[in-house]
This record gives sequence, C-alpha cells and structure tokens, in this order.
Amino acid sequence: MAKNKKTVTAEIVEKAGGEKNLRRLILRDEQEQELEVIARVPDRTTIGEYLKYANVNPNKAQEILVNGCLLTDKDLVKANDTLFLSAVSGIAEIIPIAVAKVEKY
Repeated sequence: MAKNKKTVTAEIVEKAGGEKNLRRLILRDEQEQELEVIARVPDRTTIGEYLKYANVNPNKAQEILVNGCLLTDKDLVKANDTLFLSAVSGIAEIIPIAVAKVEKY
C-alpha cells in the first residue's frame, strides 16, 4: 500500500506551517499491511488538549491527537483499531521535545 507517496495540497501544507511540520507515517495493521499517511507535528494547542485528557480519559486524548494531526486517510485509520493505535504511537514520536539545561542559581 505504501508504494505511492501521499501528497497534500499546497493549502494544507501552508496551514500546517510548511513542509518542515509534516511527516510521513507508515502504519501497519493486523495483517502487516502498510498504509502511508501524512501527519503534522503537533502544535502547542493540540498537545495542551491532549494533556488535558491524558490521565482522565485516555481514549479522548488519543482521538485529539489523531483528529488534530492526521491529514490523510483519517476515516480509514479511525475505523481500524490497530491503525488507530499505530497512528497515535507515530504521532507521539514526532511531538517536539527540546532539552533544557538546568543550572544552579
């Protein structure tokens, strides 16, 4: 399935903040079939919404990540539990995490 590269419109690329904020995720289902999707790197708003529900309602938190970041094949992914969890895992990997250096005052 992942042989043809997925693309999105220039408008979607611009709305996501440019190509630097887009990633290709290869999702695998139960039969080891692959599906290539395009996701945007989660922004501060999406991460904030995700964190609000992460401990209270994990299912809703996962839905927020998928709905907020997946740009292609969202309905197909949401209809298959394995693809959905694979997408959540892939999106979690692209969350930007920077390192801070902590020193004594």
